Amino acid sequence: MAGSEKKSVRTSVILPEEAHARVQALADANDVSAAWVIRAAILRFLDEHGGQTELPLRLSKAARVAV
Repeated sequence: MAGSEKKSVRTSVILPEEAHARVQALADANDVSAAWVIRAAILRFLDEHGGQTELPLRLSKAARVAV
């Protein structure tokens, strides 16, 4: 493997139906996959908050129940 190539791993998440629909709508509108949208969102989140020791967000009670 060349030094510039980065190894990837597969993971899965369970999303509330509404969140999935919104991700899919963004993907469709931009001619990319839902996986691309999710990957881009995670990478952006990590770039913005990666050095923090606490999460900069709190899930609402409804979101915690859905998980």
